[in-house]
Amino acid sequence: MAYHDYLNKMSKDGEWGDHVTLQAASDSYGVKILVITSFRDTCYIEILPTIQKSERVIFLSFWAEVHYNSIYPVRDITAVEMKKKYLAISNEQLESQDGYQ
Repeated sequence: MAYHDYLNKMSKDGEWGDHVTLQAASDSYGVKILVITSFRDTCYIEILPTIQKSERVIFLSFWAEVHYNSIYPVRDITAVEMKKKYLAISNEQLESQDGYQ
């Protein structure tokens, strides 16, 4: 695929990111991205920025070449933040179930 075609494709709403977009994010923010995968032979992938600007790390999970999720160590958030996240996820699940009934 030509670079111009790739850019047009990726600029559309709903288009899924890929390794190229993760490398671009790593380079843009200057942070390491650590991707935990569901693959046996490659359980994690480290994406390093061209120039590191921060010691922070972005953690992602990657399930079976289908979907990325942001993840974080539990100690990095407060109990109040954890409760808010849990309630938000629970509400999203309830709303999505309502759409299927």
